[in-house]
Amino acid sequence: MDRPRILIIEDHADTRRFLESMLKKEFEVITAENAVIGIDYARNQHPDLILLDVMLPILSGFDACSLLKGDEKTKRIPIIFLSAKGTVNDITQGLGQGADDYLPKPFDFKELLARIQVRLRKSSENQLVPLQIGDLKIDPAERRITISGKTMVLTNTEFDLLRMLAARAGQVISRGEILKEVWREDASNTNDRTIDVHIRALRKKIPYLTRHIISIYGVGYKYEK
Repeated sequence: MDRPRILIIEDHADTRRFLESMLKKEFEVITAENAVIGIDYARNQHPDLILLDVMLPILSGFDACSLLKGDEKTKRIPIIFLSAKGTVNDITQGLGQGADDYLPKPFDFKELLARIQVRLRKSSENQLVPLQIGDLKIDPAERRITISGKTMVLTNTEFDLLRMLAARAGQVISRGEILKEVWREDASNTNDRTIDVHIRALRKKIPYLTRHIISIYGVGYKYEK
């Protein structure tokens, strides 16, 4: 099973290396020394959680958090602030930008790890919340698809593919992203044309999807509301 991916946005090299060395025992870790690079990583490498410093060069952590939470592509990623600025006003400001947690420095690593695990668990639970777009309803907990109340029978792969596209409705999703999220550990051994086969199967089984799942030439697919 894939390990959760943590993005660390921290300009202090020693702190960044410490966090990376400790967290890589349980997680896949990506690091960025400033928020501009970090936002790019968040948008393109899809971390499961972000650890974000407040006092950063170029763009502050508060501003970065506001941008991340305002972006459809990244707004659902949990963010934990780590900062030497630990007054009530600082914490209030950080949470006010949409962060999920705020841990003042210096911190106890065991406490940080516990908070990370809580946020990842809550994020995972949120992924089981039913999703409805127009007449399409997806119930992840029951792995059930209904169109106007009528249940559709899909394979596990077809379900995961449709759920991914619908969850990011309006966004163009590349073939590489689809392979990585739907096929996971088999992605490197799977031809991306396999995606086309499954899309055709979805459209055939559910004609309603024909006008909603849009092919983006040379890139991938998009679910159009």
